[in-house]
Amino acid sequence: MANILVYTGSPGIGISVAAAAEAARAADAGKRTLLFAYRSTVGLSALLGVPIGSTPTEVAPRLEAMVLDTRSELAAAWNETRTTLPPPFSALAGDELPQPPASDAAFALLRLRELAPQYERIVVDAGPHHALIEALGVPDNLRWIAKWLIGLNGQPAQGPLLPGMLLPPEFTSNMRRVLKEAERLRSLLDAPTSSVCYVLRPDAAALAEARLAIPAIQLHGLAIGALVAGPLLPTNPDDARLAPLERLQAALVDEAAALWRTRPLFKLDIGATTGGHMPLLLAGRAMGDAGAANVRAPIGNDYHGEPALTIELPGLPQGAIGLTLSGDDLIVRIGPYRRCIPLPTRLRGTSAIRATREGDLLIVRRRT
Repeated sequence: MANILVYTGSPGIGISVAAAAEAARAADAGKRTLLFAYRSTVGLSALLGVPIGSTPTEVAPRLEAMVLDTRSELAAAWNETRTTLPPPFSALAGDELPQPPASDAAFALLRLRELAPQYERIVVDAGPHHALIEALGVPDNLRWIAKWLIGLNGQPAQGPLLPGMLLPPEFTSNMRRVLKEAERLRSLLDAPTSSVCYVLRPDAAALAEARLAIPAIQLHGLAIGALVAGPLLPTNPDDARLAPLERLQAALVDEAAALWRTRPLFKLDIGATTGGHMPLLLAGRAMGDAGAANVRAPIGNDYHGEPALTIELPGLPQGAIGLTLSGDDLIVRIGPYRRCIPLPTRLRGTSAIRATREGDLLIVRRRT
């Protein structure tokens, strides 16, 4: 099974360049590698210097790349099942459907599960962090809907909105199957062999966003194993006009290194943005192996032997978190992001719990 390394981060070209550089480096180091994206083929083709399609294309020895056409995947899936649906749904062609939110990531995970046994490393260009976090929240949203709509996975205090007697048995069965499949797909990314590399654009706005986005990714169960800062301007002592920008860039990189001191911080040179295999390979060699970083699960169920919910939230500013207890679930809000997490079994059935922060660790346990 492949080691999966997901690249996300500040909006900009840096995510795709860093992912391509890592893929080129891994393949050059002897690993059979796939660079996998699920958005436009145009940008990746220009970056790599060869046409890339929706099936793996050889870019260099041991390196293949592809961009999944999620629109075609949705149309094909619909056309396979629409004959079983009543009118007017059966009359709709797949190309007529709107693209549901986060469906591109769902189709990407389905294809990753199929491709993983064929490679030693898969480098995923997942795009900006907000899209990834939205996709990671889909299983929790489905679980919440199933709970409140029909009482699956725990009864709401006032009972489900739709009594079970009004629903056909196959509806509940299908809902359970969908929930299970959604969790299985997410487990591809929160497995011990997978991690996230966050690409930080070197400006103040991106740093402020990252202080919320990185903890939010960890809140959804994915471990941030490393950071990449860039693309970075090279030091140029001969051009005094660039000196203020270089100093600001260096200060931001130093601040990021201090905020996320437990993670390796790699630097991406702006020269890699010219594209082509060799500049990407040189940039990858200069950065090093982001997939070699030791990662640990960001969410745990005990603290020093006590029953507890622990969540590592690196770099999160003080006062940027909100908590709400909802039955046996804890709703955690980080800036614009939120997740509804089931409490560990030993913390359920009581409101006598408390939350504290010790460094980067949020600890939720019984009140004593």
